Amino acid sequence: MQITTRSTMNVTWQRLGVAFSTAIAIASTIALVPTQALAQTTETSTAEHSRRDQGHAQSCKSFKAWMGGGKINIVDFTALTGGESSPFRFRLKYDSFEPVAADGFFGRITKGQLTFSYPRQNNPELPYVKTDPYPAMYFHGPAFGEQVDYQAREIGCNLFEVHWKETHKGDTVTHVQDFNRQQVCTNITNINRAPIPAEFDPFDINVQMNNTALFPDGSPVAKDSFAWFPLCGTMSQSLGSDAVWENKLHYLVYVAP
Repeated sequence: MQITTRSTMNVTWQRLGVAFSTAIAIASTIALVPTQALAQTTETSTAEHSRRDQGHAQSCKSFKAWMGGGKINIVDFTALTGGESSPFRFRLKYDSFEPVAADGFFGRITKGQLTFSYPRQNNPELPYVKTDPYPAMYFHGPAFGEQVDYQAREIGCNLFEVHWKETHKGDTVTHVQDFNRQQVCTNITNINRAPIPAEFDPFDINVQMNNTALFPDGSPVAKDSFAWFPLCGTMSQSLGSDAVWENKLHYLVYVAP
């Protein structure tokens, strides 16, 4: 009886050992014991993310890299302002690029001069007549534009905030230019043509533009006629030597004196 009991116990322990070994093998196969596999997966994932980050960083170019080397940027707001009959299409030529020390906000800063051209048609050229209806003032007349000082600030990968003042026309312009999407949004303000009483003081709440004694018709800024233009559109770059503006769109190029 004693021999039979020991034999039975040995067989039982052998069977349990085989079962345990089998369970370990199955668990490893179905990733219930995933230590090595997890380490390999983590290493691969980290490497993939590193490669993606490096590729992303390499694809981010400076403002000069986008617009230097004799390139032209044609900004087109016609889709939101009347289609092909719209005059809101402009040629931007950045003439100089000066890197400026960072000020701690967003990214790199570039300053310089740019020359913009209005879409005055060249085929045929027509005289400018002040009394002609809209949009003749944009299309008719000699080459028209201005050379201005600009600042471009990098606010994202291939994304720049660009602004300038047009000292001849009286406009202030701010662009957000996204070279990833080839899209641009702008806010443009023009000089206010409403007369401003001498008593007006923007920092005195008693004599601001909501004072009907000073402004019987209400604040001129609140009116739809106030010259403020928020627009979005597309961009396209080409070499100036390709003459896309002149030969394809048939517009005159303004040259600063």
